[in-house]
Amino acid sequence: MPGFVSLVGVGPGDPGLLTLRGRRAIAAADTLLVDALVHPGVLRHARPDAEQLFVGKRGDQSSTGQEEINHMLLLRASQGRRVARLKGGDALIFGRGAEEAEFLAEHGIAFEVIPGVSAAIGATAYAGIPLTHREHSSSVALVTSRERPGRPADQGPLRAVASADTIVIFMGLRRLATDLATLIDSGRDPSTPAAIISAGTHPEQVVVTGTLADLPDRAATADVRSPALVVVGEVVRLRERLRWWDGPGLHGRRVLVARAAEQSAETADAFVDLGAAVVEIPMIRVGDPSRPEELSVALRSMAAGRYDVVAFTSANGVRRTFAALRSLGLDARAFGRARVAAVGPETARALSDSGITADAVAAEHRGVAVVDALASLPGIELAGCTVLLPRAEVASPGLSETLRARGAAVDDVPAYRTLGPSEEDRERLRDLWSSGGLDAVLLTSGSTARGIAETLGDALLPLPPGLIVASIGPTTSEVARSLGMPVHVEAAVYTLDGLRDALRDHYRQGAFAPP
Repeated sequence: MPGFVSLVGVGPGDPGLLTLRGRRAIAAADTLLVDALVHPGVLRHARPDAEQLFVGKRGDQSSTGQEEINHMLLLRASQGRRVARLKGGDALIFGRGAEEAEFLAEHGIAFEVIPGVSAAIGATAYAGIPLTHREHSSSVALVTSRERPGRPADQGPLRAVASADTIVIFMGLRRLATDLATLIDSGRDPSTPAAIISAGTHPEQVVVTGTLADLPDRAATADVRSPALVVVGEVVRLRERLRWWDGPGLHGRRVLVARAAEQSAETADAFVDLGAAVVEIPMIRVGDPSRPEELSVALRSMAAGRYDVVAFTSANGVRRTFAALRSLGLDARAFGRARVAAVGPETARALSDSGITADAVAAEHRGVAVVDALASLPGIELAGCTVLLPRAEVASPGLSETLRARGAAVDDVPAYRTLGPSEEDRERLRDLWSSGGLDAVLLTSGSTARGIAETLGDALLPLPPGLIVASIGPTTSEVARSLGMPVHVEAAVYTLDGLRDALRDHYRQGAFAPP
C-alpha cells in the first residue's frame, strides 16, 4: 500500500489553534516528524503507537538537516506509512513546506498540504494588533529577516515593501535595528508605530511597542527572545484598546494540574484558554478496585432491575462502570428502569459520552446537594429507595450516610481504586517545588491534595514564596487543611469552571501573593 504525507501547519503556539483537518491527520499518522516550534499539546492527538521523530528545525540552527528530513519522509512513505510532517505556523509561509512538497512530488509520493494559522495571523491577533483596519491599513506585506545560508544579507525585499500599510517581519529579533533602519531609509517616518512579539500565542508571550526609531532600544531592555515577529504600521496603536490575551489574570502564570492523566487534559485546556502555563504532573492514578467482583455483582443486579437510582460522583466512576459493563457483555440498556444522577457537569458529560443523559445533576460536590438532586426526581421517595453508588474504593462516607439517614438502601460499591503517583512524577514535583517554579496549585479533589502532601512530605511547608493554593470546594479544602496545606482561593461554584474563575479573579484583583 503506498504511503502518504500530510504537511501540517499546526499554528504558532497555542495548541487550540490546530485545525480540525490537521488534528485528523495527526490522529491517522503512523509517523510524525515534528519541528521545534510545535507545542507538545498538539501531540495529544497522536496515536499512542505512532512513531514520533523530533527534527528540531528552528531558523538556521537545525538539529536535523533538510536533506535528512527529506530522506526520512521518503523512506517512511516508501514503506507505506502515513506520515504527518508538523510545522509551526503555516507550512507554506517561510516554513520550507513548499520545498518538501516539491521533493515529494519529484519522488512520486502522494501528499497533502493542510494550512495552519500563520504567526502573522495568530501572534498579532493574540497581541491585540489587527493586520488590517478600514481606517488604518488596506495592505499587508510579509517578509523574512532570516538570511539564506551562503548568501549576503539582502535588504531588497524589505525596501520593496516599505510603503505597505502594515509590514510583518518574520524572525525579526536578530536584525531588528538594521531592518527598522532600512525602513526609515526607504522613506518610512521614524515615528511610525512598531511592535515586536516574542512567543506569540504562548503563555510566555511578550509584546513590546514603540516606534521605528526607538523599538530596538525598548526591546533590548525587555525579555524578548526568538522566535519573534515584528509588526510595523498604524495598526500597532490599537493594541492597548484591543489587548485581550496577555492582560491581568492567569496569563503567564505557571499552574500545577495534579489530576489523574485521564482528566488532566480537560483541566489543562480550561486554564490554557486563559493564558496560563500549565504543568501537568498527575498525583493520582486510577486503577482497578481490590474487589472487582463486587462491581460485577452490582451491575448484574442493576440489569435485573434492583436499583431505583444509580448515582455517579465522578467521571472516573462513569468510565470504570461502563468498562465493567462491557466486560460483562452489557451496555447502557442495563440501567433499565433506574434513574441516573451525576455530581457536577464533568460527570454528566462523561455519562452523555457513554450514551446516558443524567436525570438529575447536582451542581455541588457535597452530600446534601446530591441528596437534594435525588429527592427532586419525579416519582422518587428516598425512604425505601434502592441506590447504587459506584465510586472510589476509598471515598467520603458522608453521601451514603446521608442517604441512609433519609431511609434509602444504599450499595456503596468500589468501581476504581485511587493509586499514588509514579516515582517519576514524584521526582518532577519535588524538583519543581524546590525550584519555586510554580505560581499556583490546583486542588480538584482530596486525593490530589493527599498525593501532593505525601509526595513532598516535610518539604511541603513552608510553601514556596508567592505560591497560591486553589481548591475546587469546601470538601477538598477541608482535606488540604487537615494535611497542613493552607488554602488561599476556594471556588464559590464547586466545578472546574468555578475554580478557574476564582483563581483568575484572585489575580485580577491584584492579589499576587498569598493573603
